[in-house]
Amino acid sequence: MTPRTKARGALSALLLASLALASCSSATAENEPAADSSAGSSASASATPAGTDALAAAYEGTVGVPPVDAVPVPEDLMVWIVSCGQSQVTCSTPSQAAADAAEAIGWQNSVCDGQLNPNGWANCIRQGVAADADVILVMGQDCSSFQGPLEEARTAGITTVGVGANDCDIDGGEPLYTGITQKLEGLDNEQWWNKIGELQAAWLMGQTDGNVKLLEVTFADARFGPWISDGLNAGLADCDSCEVVGTLQLSNQDAASGAMGQKLSTALLQAPDANAIAVPLDGWFMAGLSQAIVSSQRSDDLAVIGTFGQRSNLDLIASGQGQDASVAFSLEWDGWAGMDAALRLLADQPIVPSGVGLQVVDATTNMPADGESFAYDPEIDFRQSYLEAWGK
Repeated sequence: MTPRTKARGALSALLLASLALASCSSATAENEPAADSSAGSSASASATPAGTDALAAAYEGTVGVPPVDAVPVPEDLMVWIVSCGQSQVTCSTPSQAAADAAEAIGWQNSVCDGQLNPNGWANCIRQGVAADADVILVMGQDCSSFQGPLEEARTAGITTVGVGANDCDIDGGEPLYTGITQKLEGLDNEQWWNKIGELQAAWLMGQTDGNVKLLEVTFADARFGPWISDGLNAGLADCDSCEVVGTLQLSNQDAASGAMGQKLSTALLQAPDANAIAVPLDGWFMAGLSQAIVSSQRSDDLAVIGTFGQRSNLDLIASGQGQDASVAFSLEWDGWAGMDAALRLLADQPIVPSGVGLQVVDATTNMPADGESFAYDPEIDFRQSYLEAWGK
């Protein structure tokens, strides 16, 4: 049986999981939501608890709720939005969402393309300082690559927010960002990204009858890359028949130079027994990984999961074009969360968890209608919740 019998539904997936994980412990973290009882009672009767929990938890995921506490909205301010790279939907999507949120409260806004490199991010921050922005939002980038520009922004009295990013300091001093967003109550940023890897592992075990032979694609340019990898490997660690048979490290530079597809093709040749691939960034499929997988003529024998769950990737998943699943979350929600964090910092309020959570999407489960963006199941109207908190 090939891992990609794509017509497999949620019921059959749970049946597979009962076989897959009889000797594997659950990849579900402590306090993970219980499996949805509607996912198949007949499967539950014959499945081990570990098997049912692992795959059902991958589909149900972990999701929070948007903030409800009111925060005042200053008038006539300007937000400068630093996109990690507009060529990648995982950067352009939250950037546009932040711009939409700014327009909704009557703020001026501008999106600057960081072009997937530290010089680009630094230049964008400095442009925001020169433009006399009131707030600078930096999408998805840790501060270690542009400490100087962040210090310049702080000296200029500009509020800076790392959206889906991590902070740092110099010589043990104050953090450089004014604040960073937090996604889920009770999870710090590292634990949230670990959760992505855990959900990847759970889905892969369910799709391969607990016999994962993984080609792991890794990312070291940002701290979240190793954190996803840590969660993935922890999720596979207690499965006796699961192993990593190859590792390929990719970078932002590989995406910018167009080298990703060839590098994955080479890695697949070097891992002939691989039956699974885990990728930390969905945007990379559009940068050559999808084509490389299809061209390998092994696509039907590989269970392939990514992360972020953008519409372009959902289309790949639905059509079986080199990607089979994604640990999805709402990047639009992330962008609105960045604006909420800025408003709370300006009001001297603590930043509160945004509620941005995670659910696995594949061709048969949690897939939105054609043309629709990923939406949580059950759907959450985070935009309306933010507008109400903002008095709009």
